[in-house]
Amino acid sequence: MSMPGWYPDPAGGQGRFRYWNGSAWSNETTANPSDPAPSTGGGGGRSSGRDRTFLIIGAIAVVTVLIIAWFVFGNRTGGFGGNVPEDTNSSTPTVSGWDETSSPTPPPTTAASTIDCPITANKDQTRQSNDGRLRGGGISVQRIAGWDDYSMYLQWVSDLHTQEDFVRTGWMSNVAVGQLNYEDGFDSPQISARQSMECYASSGYYLNFTERIDLVDEATTISGHSAWHMRSEVRIASPDMPEIEGDVVDIYVVDIGQANRMGIFFSSVTIGDDARQRLVDDCIASLRVD
Repeated sequence: MSMPGWYPDPAGGQGRFRYWNGSAWSNETTANPSDPAPSTGGGGGRSSGRDRTFLIIGAIAVVTVLIIAWFVFGNRTGGFGGNVPEDTNSSTPTVSGWDETSSPTPPPTTAASTIDCPITANKDQTRQSNDGRLRGGGISVQRIAGWDDYSMYLQWVSDLHTQEDFVRTGWMSNVAVGQLNYEDGFDSPQISARQSMECYASSGYYLNFTERIDLVDEATTISGHSAWHMRSEVRIASPDMPEIEGDVVDIYVVDIGQANRMGIFFSSVTIGDDARQRLVDDCIASLRVD
């Protein structure tokens, strides 16, 4: 899946790069994609008093010109109440430069979800132990040796804990466990697994998405608890990574028998990467309810 980083500016800035943090594009751009990530603070600094003075003078000048133009040309056009052609431009710009003959900049993925992926407010955090297992959402898996802990963000998942392994610059494989909360609208493991696959495939982790091919969509059990498993190929076509076809994504949603939450497991492995897929399959085999 795509990692946060600098990518060619989707707004079309020639030779410019814009930062993708996994959920949104930055306001800042750069000509050097090796620059550090921009700060997550607000917009630019406050304008100086001198700047404000120039703005006020400029506004007064514009108003003065408009008043003079009204007196000079008003009678020729029937005044402001005459037959003036309708302004069909929108009140807000659709692309930079107010060029309303252009199409708006597309979102970072063409895999628009047909469901409304919620943003959870749940702040649960499972304490990680030293027993070699990755825990979250009431479930756990055996950690993969040599893979690193990673702070991943999925807006609809809480208590998310992840391991990742770099495949190449801009691309990685991962395993993760977390929590789906009933208060966010999730229901059965089946529906929740399908919703989560749709949200995941349409997230910013899959820039240049082309298609999703579902390979497995079936009921299963984990530690005697009802669960649902989906395996899909999430395919991309990136000009910067032509050798990457996409990921094999596995999702398990497990009814852990609690009234407020379910456990969820994610994994993503580059299509055709048999060695990493075997590691992840072994990890999946260790999935259990704690």
